[in-house]
Amino acid sequence: MRTGLVVAMALAAAPLAAQDEPPMVENLRRQVMERFVESFRNQAGLTPEQDERFRGIVGRSFEQRRSLEQQERALWRSLEGQMRPGVAANADSVARMLDGLFTLQQAKLDQAKAEQREYAAFLTPIQRAQLALMWERLQRQVEQVMQRRMQGRPGPGARVPPP
Repeated sequence: MRTGLVVAMALAAAPLAAQDEPPMVENLRRQVMERFVESFRNQAGLTPEQDERFRGIVGRSFEQRRSLEQQERALWRSLEGQMRPGVAANADSVARMLDGLFTLQQAKLDQAKAEQREYAAFLTPIQRAQLALMWERLQRQVEQVMQRRMQGRPGPGARVPPP
């Protein structure tokens, strides 16, 4: 799925140390999400009413997810800062950061459950399953691209300079 690869590249290109992403990366994310929504609309055969409701939920969810991800990255950076070799970590701070990470994981799960309740109000179970499968495939592609980047290997479709 070409859309998945584009989103994977956009996500993998985002610097972990940055609180906010460069406008180019943010624009690319939005474009890819729009393509994902369009692809789902076509695959699931959404009616105009379903499409409108779906786009509203996806738009809102996208922003909420981005906020949670930014908070999570900030906590991980702080935790890494506390856990540097040769530096004594502050146990109270580390405990708060760990609690914060678990709280954010729960918030992401709560958000996913709330989205599913909203989708169930207007999507059929088949359409919801199509969405879940498309989303899972996209996430796997993102993980694969990120693993390749960490290993220094280009992803599929990446241009490799000639030797």
